Amino acid sequence: MRVFSCFAPCARRGTPGREVLRMEFVRVPGRPLVGHLFDAWEDGPRFMLRGLLEHGDHVCFRFAHYDYRLIGDPEDVRHVLVRHHENYVKSRNYAGLRLTLGEGLVTSEGAHWKRQRKLAQPVFTPRRLTGFVDTMAACTDALLEDWERRGRGAPLALDVHREMMRLTFRIVGLTLMGVDLEGEAQTFAGALEEALHFANDYVENPLSLPPWVPTARNRRFRAAMATLDGTVGRLVRARREEGGEEDLLGMLVAATDGGERMTDAQLRDEVLTMVVAGHETTANALSWTWALLSQHPAVARRVEAEARSVLGDGPPTAADLDRLEYTERVIREALRLHPPVWIIERDALAEDSLGGYRVPAGATVAISPYALHRHPRWWANPEGFDPDRFLPERVAERPRYVYLPFGAGPRVCIGAGFALMEAKLILAMIARRHRLELEPGHPLEADPGITLRPRHGVRVRVRPAPPATRDAAA
Repeated sequence: MRVFSCFAPCARRGTPGREVLRMEFVRVPGRPLVGHLFDAWEDGPRFMLRGLLEHGDHVCFRFAHYDYRLIGDPEDVRHVLVRHHENYVKSRNYAGLRLTLGEGLVTSEGAHWKRQRKLAQPVFTPRRLTGFVDTMAACTDALLEDWERRGRGAPLALDVHREMMRLTFRIVGLTLMGVDLEGEAQTFAGALEEALHFANDYVENPLSLPPWVPTARNRRFRAAMATLDGTVGRLVRARREEGGEEDLLGMLVAATDGGERMTDAQLRDEVLTMVVAGHETTANALSWTWALLSQHPAVARRVEAEARSVLGDGPPTAADLDRLEYTERVIREALRLHPPVWIIERDALAEDSLGGYRVPAGATVAISPYALHRHPRWWANPEGFDPDRFLPERVAERPRYVYLPFGAGPRVCIGAGFALMEAKLILAMIARRHRLELEPGHPLEADPGITLRPRHGVRVRVRPAPPATRDAAA
């Protein structure tokens, strides 16, 4: 693509007596009227990566009438998310997500966000997280027993993405809400998928109608939200009646602000946010990890060997998890290639400058973890799968802000430690007993919506690990 208005300098008055030159973002020409809408719809993550590769670290696309600025320099990322985060708020494109999650931790801003973050933070301290290990292990054991019962000694065909969604949904219910949601997993997952697709399309499609218009799509969305709200509402009502502050839900129900407790609507937003974020992203990460391990059997064998060496035949402990070093590197590499949140957007409150490029007040600035994670400037063989990229000495060679699976700065994902611990435990417990092999011919394609799901799931055959491998690893 040919670039126009590439580096037109814009003279701005800085400190008295000093002229400051700021360049304009590189404007990439698009189609008449729609600009780059269709390019982004076709494959948003790859479109963002091509933008950085072909036009540099300060690119401006046009989506219909809307300018969209993409940055790729790690110092600019640090500026937006960390050093000057107070000038950058969640973009207008989060409006679709607010239709689903309301004003929870992911979508809220300002004093409300700070208050809610402070209330939730104690649940995610390292000490509290280690207390979740037994519950996570018990849920994973129950899943494995279910697989063995269904397989009856033969290879079991299943969609491991659906299975990981079911498992992580149950874990988040028990650990954060004190409730076993196993029986509601399938219904909740279907409603969540419908709601998240609607939220994404609502923002991306300039012809979207308001949710109250009685179209077939809007009716499906309202039905999905009724399912989600019904599940969360039952949790909140039950906890109000029973009391208890030992988990996140109990702490939120008991919390007061100036003597007033949170309303049911506020509790609904926070609980739904935690349920969605607490299982959706981990399930996606695990699903992509299983696909990558099937494609790279030598890596899978190392995970198997480490899991059996560290865990033996017993249940994992918190101390065991610290020793699963290679397994953790595998998960981090899977998160590099398939970050659950592939795009981060902020709107500038006041005019700013990024690397000498002007950011007007009100402009949307985007950071794509997917594009940063696959940029050859920062990663050798960026499309390859190499868990040893995350050896400490190799991590030290890279800039901090080129790896953002959980964001950065004050808005970094509050559950990052929870998600990594959960993923490591589940991966090791399954790998020591089973091998998951991709079904031949099954399409493995990303669905870049709110999160980066596998569009068609991840169809695998589950086989017991060969006895010879078990003996060798003992």
